[in-house]
Amino acid sequence: MTIANPDPRQSAADVDPCWRVIGVGGDRSCAQLAELVHCHNCPVFADAGQRLLDRAPPGEYLTAQTAQLAHEADEHATGSEAVVVFKVAAEWLALDVAAVVEVAPPRAVHRIPYRSNDIFAGITNLRGELQLCVSLPALLGMGCTSPAGTSAKRSPALDTKQRLLVCQRAGDRWAFTVDEVAGVWRVRLDQLGNVPATIARGPLRLTNAIFDWNGRRVGRLDGDRLFASLQESIG
Repeated sequence: MTIANPDPRQSAADVDPCWRVIGVGGDRSCAQLAELVHCHNCPVFADAGQRLLDRAPPGEYLTAQTAQLAHEADEHATGSEAVVVFKVAAEWLALDVAAVVEVAPPRAVHRIPYRSNDIFAGITNLRGELQLCVSLPALLGMGCTSPAGTSAKRSPALDTKQRLLVCQRAGDRWAFTVDEVAGVWRVRLDQLGNVPATIARGPLRLTNAIFDWNGRRVGRLDGDRLFASLQESIG
């Protein structure tokens, strides 16, 4: 096969994907496979990739990207912050993304004799490192619920949306199971509302603001108060 000079005007439809026909994705009849082993090592494959990168973008692409960048600039100008949105029981909560170290599948939680209680569930093993595990529903006053994995009869794999949220502040690291993680979202500061003064107990007692997200009310957790309460749970 010969390699033609790349044409910036060429589209993806103009590239001949021979690797799908006579290469590793096809019947492997290409005579060069014996020497190159894989199509990824072939100059024809590399040339095709370069053609796709060099092709001229469609006219609407530049317009859409310009509008997107202008929108992001306006959003940052008004002030915003990134938070991790997650669900605990029936409540949607958010925590500063800087405090979240990792989101992992649920792990078994092992109680510590004479130390574990309704809030401090025990320890969990995450890739060979022991993490302190707490029950966030109990801490927030939603009632005492056992973290996923504490029961030998319960398989964490059945709770497909449950995740282990690992958080850290000033060297203190904690893990707690949440029912769902919606991901990282950026919230404009002018969208944050005050927590009603009438709420002195319940899930919003450790929050310092609320905001609307996808039609739901989300409570932004106060990181300082949250980590202070977690530290008290093992005191």
